[in-house]
Amino acid sequence: MPLSKVALIGSFRRHNYGRVQSALRIFEAAGLEVTSPSGADIASGDQFVRFTTDLAHRTDAEIQTATLERIYSADAVYVVTGENGYVGRTTCYEIGRVIQRRQPLYFSEYPDDIPVHIESGHVVMPEEFVLRFVTNREPLAWLFETGTGELFDGERRLAGWEQLARNKEELRP
Repeated sequence: MPLSKVALIGSFRRHNYGRVQSALRIFEAAGLEVTSPSGADIASGDQFVRFTTDLAHRTDAEIQTATLERIYSADAVYVVTGENGYVGRTTCYEIGRVIQRRQPLYFSEYPDDIPVHIESGHVVMPEEFVLRFVTNREPLAWLFETGTGELFDGERRLAGWEQLARNKEELRP
């Protein structure tokens, strides 16, 4: 399945939001639909950022749930880190949810504040992401799809990968 939609997550704080908007522009120029964020201006928030497009009557939890739905609708998720690999609490939560879903996940640089193993092939600048996955149509991969050892085996068990493989085997003629 070719890549057509990507979601951006990461540090959306005001001092880093320019990096997010830059990645958004690069992806849109390559013909990708960015499912989240919309690129709207930041209205408020330090720990949880709200955009001018967010409805004022919605709680942070309601906004986060709607955001996760947009993230889940993407073919891949791209994490735009802040200075020194900062991602923050909300992004750590989103990364965990994305890993559990076995959704392809890529990073602008190694995150500093989350204890997750990330293969070097999953750390790419936006331009390289476009070259690999849009231009060259390299297949997207879940973070723990390949690799050997207890770390990879453990992550695959946690995400139900083995059960998924067994179910596929049972369905084969």
